[in-house]
Amino acid sequence: MYWNSCMRTRNRRILTMSKTITTGWISDKINGIAVTQSACSSQNYAACASRVASYIVIHYTGNSSDTAAANCNYFKTGGRGASAHFFADDTHIMQSVKLKDRAWHVGANSYKHKTCRNTNSIGIEMCTSGGYKVSAKTKQNAAYLCAYLCRLLGITAGQVDTYVLRHWDVTGKNCPAQMAGNGNAEWTAFKAEVKSILNGKPNASTSAPVSASSFKVQVSISNLNIRKGPGTNYARTGKKTGKGVFTITETKSGTGSKAGWGKLKSGAGWISLDYAKRI
Repeated sequence: MYWNSCMRTRNRRILTMSKTITTGWISDKINGIAVTQSACSSQNYAACASRVASYIVIHYTGNSSDTAAANCNYFKTGGRGASAHFFADDTHIMQSVKLKDRAWHVGANSYKHKTCRNTNSIGIEMCTSGGYKVSAKTKQNAAYLCAYLCRLLGITAGQVDTYVLRHWDVTGKNCPAQMAGNGNAEWTAFKAEVKSILNGKPNASTSAPVSASSFKVQVSISNLNIRKGPGTNYARTGKKTGKGVFTITETKSGTGSKAGWGKLKSGAGWISLDYAKRI
């Protein structure tokens, strides 16, 4: 079984796009966020002196709402029978398992994918921000992390479709749920973001986070409510944006908006980015 061996795969197709990893922890900034380490219990992964990695597998935690820190803490206890290399949320990117070690994130009795296994892949878990959903900001952080790892493994933008996979692609598991299935637009958009970063978007190791940069959005409805905070659990201010172009200075995930919430430069409050198009 893959859980009990650190042997390199001999599949020639993988070896043409793979890298032998002998190092463990990442200490860079990714999307403006310093990667922090929170070591998983040694009972929950297979330690290796080195291994050949070819694939990056994207997951979601599947909880109603959680954080990178909470997940890392969970896997500090032995006997979980699972693990992942990284956990990303809106504000943190945390590493739980060293890259040279094999996390248990795609183990199964049967597989859809011919060659991707725990042995030759790196697992990224996206945390949920409410309602079992992954926020726009968490997806962005995961995309920058994925691009960083693509560079590490030598995966180009043109090879993302082959070597960046969902858990669903590997075993058929409905994970990440909102990105699973054939022709999923959200998954296509995620991979497009990774490709864009690899093709010259601000460097994944040094670029500023979205929340630290202002940008303009076009609102095309006349009755978009402005709220006192980032979520429908915050009271309305009693004002609406009207149609037009507005500057957003900060973004956060929150209840009631799949795309997240944007803070208006005017200081009037927060608007749902579900109804605003970035320009």
